[in-house]
Amino acid sequence: MPGEPAVKQDECRLAGEAAQVRAARQFVSELLGDDWPDVDAAVLLTSELAANAVLHSASGRPGGKLTVRVTMQPRDYLWVEVEDEGGPWTATAGDVEPGHGLDIVRAIADDWGKDGGPVTGWIVWARVNWSRSMSGAKVANDGRPGPAPHPRAGTASQLSPGLASG
Repeated sequence: MPGEPAVKQDECRLAGEAAQVRAARQFVSELLGDDWPDVDAAVLLTSELAANAVLHSASGRPGGKLTVRVTMQPRDYLWVEVEDEGGPWTATAGDVEPGHGLDIVRAIADDWGKDGGPVTGWIVWARVNWSRSMSGAKVANDGRPGPAPHPRAGTASQLSPGLASG
């Protein structure tokens, strides 16, 4: 149909350095533009996947690389995947409570998973289904300034049981 946004698909190869997670976010934001209703959630999802590749795989070693791939089917779904260089997914010294990045992925994505292995490399992917209720333009209804949180985003206590005790 004329005027309908086209399928967008691209990939970006980046150095496996923490500073390059920002480049992964920018890549997704620019690719999606105004054609995806919740770019902020897509950028956050990408950030978590790319950061995990840098922190927990061989991609984070000197000279390591990671690849970010995105497919956006307008009014249908968004697919984001990050391919790393394998190795065991290991905890780093700063991981006091590991796994919160994947909690964020679970909260945003309708489906996600990990394929591959320590020798071939890991591909961690996430799919977000399009819905009319998504919109970064919505206003939060709890008195906070800024956009409404993603419709499936949990609260801090839901994502991290035990942190919000009281």
